[in-house]
Amino acid sequence: MTARHWLTVLVALSASLAVTAAEAQSKKKGGGGGGVAARGCTHSVAPYCLGFTTTGGKTYALLDPSPWMPLGIGVSVSGTATDSPCGPAIRVSSWKADNTVKCRTR
Repeated sequence: MTARHWLTVLVALSASLAVTAAEAQSKKKGGGGGGVAARGCTHSVAPYCLGFTTTGGKTYALLDPSPWMPLGIGVSVSGTATDSPCGPAIRVSSWKADNTVKCRTR
């Protein structure tokens, strides 16, 4: 193998170990279990995540919302707390638009 191939293998192995370590740490913290229900507004989070700010002011990334969730609307979200590259996150199990939440346009 050339040096480039070895470097590619090393990067792939390191990334898989980092993901495994992050999942283990999340489970230790208790972030791997338990349901979350929250209300707030959707927005974008750099570089590529869908963000969610609760009515209490906490910010999360939203993972796997189905169907697609538009930006700038009020929503009620249910899911599981987890971690992501964009910080604390909620893996969405269900969501619905919530007209009682007033969102500012950014």
